[in-house]
Amino acid sequence: MVETGLNRQEVGKLILAACFVTDLGTVLALGGFFANFGVVLLVFVTVSAATLALLPFATRFVIRRFGHRVSEPEIKLLLVVLLGLGALATKAGSEAVLPAYLAGLVVAGIFLHDRILIDRLRSISFALLTPFFFLRAGALISAAALASGAGVIAVLLAVKLAAKGVGVWPAATIFRVPRRERMYLTLLMSTGLTFGSIAALFGLSHGFISQRQYSELVTVVLLSAFVPTLIAQQLFQPELVDEEEEEALGAEDSATIGRRAPVHGTSAADDSKE
Repeated sequence: MVETGLNRQEVGKLILAACFVTDLGTVLALGGFFANFGVVLLVFVTVSAATLALLPFATRFVIRRFGHRVSEPEIKLLLVVLLGLGALATKAGSEAVLPAYLAGLVVAGIFLHDRILIDRLRSISFALLTPFFFLRAGALISAAALASGAGVIAVLLAVKLAAKGVGVWPAATIFRVPRRERMYLTLLMSTGLTFGSIAALFGLSHGFISQRQYSELVTVVLLSAFVPTLIAQQLFQPELVDEEEEEALGAEDSATIGRRAPVHGTSAADDSKE
């Protein structure tokens, strides 16, 4: 959606906001149900709360004091916070992505007004950090488990897509989302590549599921990310309207009409000369 510009449209903003809420709920559930309740968890919660409360002020101070220099001090600050809280979350038996989500929430206002910062952080994330996670997640898949568990994968995929459809389509109907956008919204909300992989890897790392179950679950996650997205993009993608371009064209049309409109009191000869 970012590449196509759909994130600037109302339906794109709706999808991203809904994904944020559901993913945050997933992470909170993982961290809450499977955390090791003890002193380390208490330290993690305390340090996270203090850090997240100070993070917006610290980030603004670094940007205001140092600006966007080649050394990227503001990026280093954010990475130190994310890696530090992630390590502490892992030590506490929680999910490392939880503080990252909360950190993104508290500095969202800064990102909104600083496009340079968000573009650079996005480049680092997608070009460097994300590939390592998916390489690790993919390397743990067993090919033998995929062959023997094809039926289970098909059933789980059908259940996942059906459950998302039952949950999203009626809600979108209640809020009077247009039919085409409603279908697009339902299909894209059926995906869950990143957090589905995170949840499966969390279960495998903590011994809650076997490698066979992990392989089946990750395959279902991959298929649920690929198939609905492909259908949505090919058949139901909303028409993109660049609001800035529309406003510019509207202003140009108004100016053109104003130039062509005859001035009151001019003669027909003057109009013909013009």
